[in-house]
Amino acid sequence: MRHRVKRIRWPVLATVAVLVAGSGTAYAVTNDPSTGSYRTVRATKGDVEEVLSTSGSVDAARRADLEFGAAGTVARLAVAVGDTVRAGQVIARLDAHTLQAAVTRARASVARAVAQLEADKDAQAQAVADAASSKPKANKPKSSTPSASPTSSGPDPDTAAQLQALKDQQDAVLQAQTAATTAIAAAKDALTAQTAACADAYQEDGKSGDGDATACSTALSEVQARQDDVSAAQDALTKALSTLAATLTQALATLSANSATPSDDPTTPSGGSTTPASDGAVTPTADQPDSSSGTVTAARLAADQAAIEKARADLVDAQQQLRQAVLRSTRSGRVVSLPVAEGDQVSAGDVGAVVVGGKAVTIKGTVPSAKVGQVKVGETVRVTTPGQPDTAEGTVTAVGLVADTSSGTATYPVTVTVEDPTIPLPAGSQAMLAIVVATAKDVVTVPISAVTRRGDAASVRTWDGKELSRTGVTIGTVGAREVEITHGLEPGDEVVVADIDQAITGAADSLDQRGGFKGIPLGRSAGGGPGGGPVTFKSGP
Repeated sequence: MRHRVKRIRWPVLATVAVLVAGSGTAYAVTNDPSTGSYRTVRATKGDVEEVLSTSGSVDAARRADLEFGAAGTVARLAVAVGDTVRAGQVIARLDAHTLQAAVTRARASVARAVAQLEADKDAQAQAVADAASSKPKANKPKSSTPSASPTSSGPDPDTAAQLQALKDQQDAVLQAQTAATTAIAAAKDALTAQTAACADAYQEDGKSGDGDATACSTALSEVQARQDDVSAAQDALTKALSTLAATLTQALATLSANSATPSDDPTTPSGGSTTPASDGAVTPTADQPDSSSGTVTAARLAADQAAIEKARADLVDAQQQLRQAVLRSTRSGRVVSLPVAEGDQVSAGDVGAVVVGGKAVTIKGTVPSAKVGQVKVGETVRVTTPGQPDTAEGTVTAVGLVADTSSGTATYPVTVTVEDPTIPLPAGSQAMLAIVVATAKDVVTVPISAVTRRGDAASVRTWDGKELSRTGVTIGTVGAREVEITHGLEPGDEVVVADIDQAITGAADSLDQRGGFKGIPLGRSAGGGPGGGPVTFKSGP
């Protein structure tokens, strides 16, 4: 699409190449009055590194008690007492057959839950389609033989509209159920954090303790906010259920009125149902078909979605258990104790070995639950400390299995080992961790600013010198400045990173003689204009 705007009167060349310091990316600025002005960059081949940043506390203790992250049977010990080991070396392995079987069962549970949801949605759609096809049409006598639901040529417009409305109502129920489940989980985490915060702040007799009373008050406010979220989510779910229940009840009534004799109803689910109440509400019943209603109720659909979410959570847990089947050393040194033997049954948290010595230090950090799946043992970590320009290289040597919710947000512990520190890392100090979770080499890349993301979809604006177009792309590894494009662009394609004719909200028109923004005293923010309104950077004279 072409943009026709006024020529900028700045003294710029028709095309200017700008090299961005530190990135090595060449930008160009076009200034054609017939097309507009854009800052563009060509897609190039390069390397992209995706980094997850966190921080942690340094532990320089010479002793490391290595704990199993999962329960199981010790299948193999890879070391003996007195052996010298390095950070990341395998110490013991649990029998993975049981853990792998648990993952397989969890995957099957997810598949069954998804299949049940689809079957119940189809059953509801069939009921609505049957009801729509059995209604007498205007100016057309009803056939003595009831017509079948949607034919091979597709449903009529009225039926199609009703089916689309049904789908929208089903989606609303599923989304509301997911929102309610998420809100309840967040409320539980907030309550756990509040209990811990207030236990530290106050003693059993109500007197002040060693903790921070402000932290307790903040935690209580967080609990109230999360409970309000739960109430709002449950209200939205009730409304969505009522809307869908009304549609299904109407379809059921239509079928009953147009059916002389009862017949086997294909909409009856293979298992589980709920019964519409007389007031339009839905009440869950036992896990048996409801012969009186003959259709899948709205509440059943919500229960299906909840079952899917639980099955997926169980799968994540089983996969994490499987990852913990291998016990690795978190530091270099000598094995001084092996409290377990092959064939022993162990629980999560049991010590499998004690390692002492070496120059290595460990750093205990945390990552949020949404990101823990990206972190794997063996990944490279760049370690820095405040005020220190140099970095040390470490390795992820352990990922915790149990989440910590004391802060109100679920996080997982991660242990990073620096085998040979090249920067000062004193015990008790804080270090910044940059965990390299993905690396892509010799791939097509563009600046992050060139990519627009809406949900799972991504796109870029391309420029051929005459016309502006939007192109869908598939992104891969996302770096700090560059992003990998796996599909949609070729090296040399020109993409737009900015439209320089667009006004920049938040900047002043010009500078005064003292270097300050006009109309804004020195030392004050330039975030607003006279009267508190936004200040705009203009391209005019």
